[in-house]
Amino acid sequence: MSMNVVDVGTPLDGLNDDWTTTVVRFHGFANLSTTRGEKVQSPEFSCFGHQWTLKLYPGGRASSPEGYVAVALANRSNSSIKIQWGCSVRNADGKELVHKKSYTNVFDAVSDGAGTSWYYHGNFAKRSKLMDSLVQGSLVIEVRMKSTSTDKSITQFIPKNPIHKNVINKFMDEETADVIFEVDNGSCQSEEHINKKSKTIETFFAHRFVLQIISTMLAELCKSDETGGIITTVSIIDAKPEIFRHMIYYAYGGKLSDEELKVNAKDIINACDKYGVVHLKLEAETCYVESIEITLDNMMDNLLYADSKNLALLKEAVMDYIVANKHSIMGKVSFDKVPGSLMTDLLAAMARGEEQPGDDGEEDESIKYNKMRVCALRKMLDEKGLEVDGSREVMIALLKEHSDNEYDA
Repeated sequence: MSMNVVDVGTPLDGLNDDWTTTVVRFHGFANLSTTRGEKVQSPEFSCFGHQWTLKLYPGGRASSPEGYVAVALANRSNSSIKIQWGCSVRNADGKELVHKKSYTNVFDAVSDGAGTSWYYHGNFAKRSKLMDSLVQGSLVIEVRMKSTSTDKSITQFIPKNPIHKNVINKFMDEETADVIFEVDNGSCQSEEHINKKSKTIETFFAHRFVLQIISTMLAELCKSDETGGIITTVSIIDAKPEIFRHMIYYAYGGKLSDEELKVNAKDIINACDKYGVVHLKLEAETCYVESIEITLDNMMDNLLYADSKNLALLKEAVMDYIVANKHSIMGKVSFDKVPGSLMTDLLAAMARGEEQPGDDGEEDESIKYNKMRVCALRKMLDEKGLEVDGSREVMIALLKEHSDNEYDA
């Protein structure tokens, strides 16, 4: 998205409690794309000696409630900082129509190969409400920030734990490696292509202790051989070398760029599903869902693919499309190949569609779980230290099991 649709005002000192407010204007808000996942990013602005940027998702993120706009804030400096922050929107009369409560977060530095860490308001405000607050066609967001440092004029430098940097520096370190992967670059290509170009083997060096942490499947492949050799050699014939490299790099704490994920999403999903690199699989799935548009022509292919690879988020996106477009789909698409197990996902999408805003009545815990979006279920599982890769039914069953155990305790 062109940067000229956004401008940033000079930070203003708060009138109380040491808050600083920066005004970010998104011009022509009504004309910005409302496709989920599409975003507009502000230029960088300065506050508390750090550089910041704000992202706006006019159509929300994949995890946002229907009809909601999302925002995200990131630190773009080479030192971390702990702040309180929140966002507000005022109309042309100066009346505050949206005021999100403040959160306290530690914003990591942009260093050590970790990329940029974003903190999100996925349900910032309803788009309809923001449309009523535009100022000469622009959405004006006030970003409120307050430093939590003891010395308000200085952000103290504290060296980060070096474990991340030390581990990622061992990526492809031949001298210390005890595992060698030999990946056939012709194994995933057509016979015609292989004939035109001779096959070669690409070699990747790795360490058992790292692979054991990220994937039980990779750990099983890398057990010491029967001869008791120090180095184990493993042949890989079902993944492209560049995709396998992405997967191993992630295992060492590396961060793939948005573009790498977008271009290779399905290949990454397939490889990670095969070798049990769960978190990268889910990251690639999220990128895939946010970058595609579900249509009448591709919805069945996406649904069957999601079911074959256990992609609960993609399944949810397709089911949402089916519910929203049920009248135009009936009679035009055959569901003969759809497994009966997907009926639960369809019913969950229908239940979410029937929810009314502000409907906070008491519900049975099972009903609440059944209505939850996949991202909310995964977040709850992750917070409890449980497995996050699974179908909707598996995730709900796991949450219920551990909720029952908590009550029993």
